[in-house]
Amino acid sequence: MELDPVSLTLEELMQMDALALHHLAKKSAGTLTRYQALLGRLLLAIERTGAHLEHGCSGGVHYAVMQLGLPVKKARLLIRVARELEGLPYLRYLANAGEIEWSKLREIVRVATPESERDWAQLCSDRTYAEIEDLVARSQWGEIPDDQQVRNGPRSEFRCRFDPDQMAVLERGLQAMCQQAGRALSMAEAIEMLFAEKLSERPVDDKQLERVRQAALKDLRWTDVIGAETESVGVEIVNPKSRVPSKAQRRAILRRDGYCCAVPGCPNTLWLEVHHIIFYADGGLTKPENLITICSKCHKNVHEGRLKILGDAPRGARFLNEFGRDIRQERTLETAFWLDIWCGWRGTEFDRRYLRLREDRAPAA
Repeated sequence: MELDPVSLTLEELMQMDALALHHLAKKSAGTLTRYQALLGRLLLAIERTGAHLEHGCSGGVHYAVMQLGLPVKKARLLIRVARELEGLPYLRYLANAGEIEWSKLREIVRVATPESERDWAQLCSDRTYAEIEDLVARSQWGEIPDDQQVRNGPRSEFRCRFDPDQMAVLERGLQAMCQQAGRALSMAEAIEMLFAEKLSERPVDDKQLERVRQAALKDLRWTDVIGAETESVGVEIVNPKSRVPSKAQRRAILRRDGYCCAVPGCPNTLWLEVHHIIFYADGGLTKPENLITICSKCHKNVHEGRLKILGDAPRGARFLNEFGRDIRQERTLETAFWLDIWCGWRGTEFDRRYLRLREDRAPAA
């Protein structure tokens, strides 16, 4: 009888080799997407056929909460994605085949159309969830992100907790600011405007707000001095041949990289370190294009040879595993390899998904 991987204990899994664990993890991730999409369609069908009425429920969400034990937010998300996938045949195919991550799928269906869904699917194969979330937040329905949007770095996230009295003040204040501006303002825009007025000590318009932004960036922007042995960081003069970045340099690099590890897919935002791409011992300079933010664990992987960083930071940096393969491309190659193993293929050896993808990604001669 075939072994059911679901029945394996943690101890049994830890006895497997790295390749077997990797394939099981890929299968589980693909299965998760397939069943999330299926559950959403089931809830939508239960709602539209009135099957929820037999259970005394008011709708599909109520049924999911009472009969399936799902949180309200989760039930609404499943139904929303299922409803939006009705008009997106290509994304629906990827979801049913388990060839797209659920976390990315639930984001891109907000803005994808039948004309743009393939472009969004390609972005999902090349970008991390945080990058996809940011692109979706800056895109309109039916819009495909342009090159500038794709190149833009991650945004910083600011979270606060307010009690009901404080929230009431914030909401009334935001309403007053919207009326004064003559347009709807997001909370982020309102907070920026309040701080800009504090810095300029008077009310600001769009032009004045831009001047405040430029003034605020002066202390954080790198200024190259051509033909000199030193560089200016704000008002601080630093030597690019220095072994350790100065405090101003470190703040600038952290801010440029979004206060998170720059290695694709790494979620760490604590224990961040500024790393020399070309090692200082090998002649690397303490310059912005040779400095990148990585967490202590990724830093350890670099010095142990398990991770290699090449190119110029931040946009030109490439991240390779210990076998010299780009970890972004490696993720899609491993997905194709997993599909070949678990789903099989028809035809000759050259019909394999893995080989086709390797040929597509091979550099031109």
